[in-house]
Amino acid sequence: MIVMGGKTSKVEKIAFYTVLALVMVLVLFPIYWMAVTSIKTEGEVITEVPVWIPTVATLEHYKEVIIDMEFVKYIVNTAIVSVIAVLISLITGAFAAYALARLPLPAKLASSFLFFVLLIRMLPSGAFVIPLYLILDRLNLINTLLGLAIAYQVYTLPYSIWLLLGFFRALPSELEEAAMVDGASRLIILKDVVFPMIAPGLASTAILNFIMCWGEYLYALIFLSSPDVLTVSVVIGGFITEYGTLWGELCAAALLSSLPVLAFSFYVQKYIIRSYMMISK
Repeated sequence: MIVMGGKTSKVEKIAFYTVLALVMVLVLFPIYWMAVTSIKTEGEVITEVPVWIPTVATLEHYKEVIIDMEFVKYIVNTAIVSVIAVLISLITGAFAAYALARLPLPAKLASSFLFFVLLIRMLPSGAFVIPLYLILDRLNLINTLLGLAIAYQVYTLPYSIWLLLGFFRALPSELEEAAMVDGASRLIILKDVVFPMIAPGLASTAILNFIMCWGEYLYALIFLSSPDVLTVSVVIGGFITEYGTLWGELCAAALLSSLPVLAFSFYVQKYIIRSYMMISK
């Protein structure tokens, strides 16, 4: 029985690592292919027979993207929009979630509000294009980074409210009650007690919203038209034309645009782990 148990354990390990290897291949192969294509010559890019390893590596596509197209400018635009959108959704979402978790609101009002928030998140983003365009046009915010950041609240604000609501509900209220006894106001309690305690939750919400905004395409395409304010997703989409796809430039731009997000995610991944541990307690 011990031998059989050992054999079973070994088979399970082999199966586990086999599945893990397949998943890693599925995840990493597109990244490998993108990186390899970005350094291929034009002839190797358009050949019918796939070239797995370039015979001669070239940085011509990166030169075209970074120098000729000033791609760094579009990365900066995307970062500005993403940061503004995250700050708006994090601040408003935190106050809304705290009110739902702590204030004695009527049950019908709270449930109706949460249903409305969930409904917005469930509807396709295209359903809000026309009303958002009319509102932003009235405010003279079409073709501006601030206007796009406001439009992104359709994505980020409902997500922030739902995620932060879980953190606030998981937080014991005894410390807040003790602060109230000492005469602290709600704002002081939020600043000095609540927000420091849910810092991992705030960080993980900000990170996930940032990634969501960074790769958004539809609203950026519709609400931005000036070359000076375009984001990376729109610029990358421009490599697909009616005459064909510029695969070398597209892969180089996609790889460059993903590097800031990857570096940022690796740096702050500990906050995401802490936040999920906090909710699971």
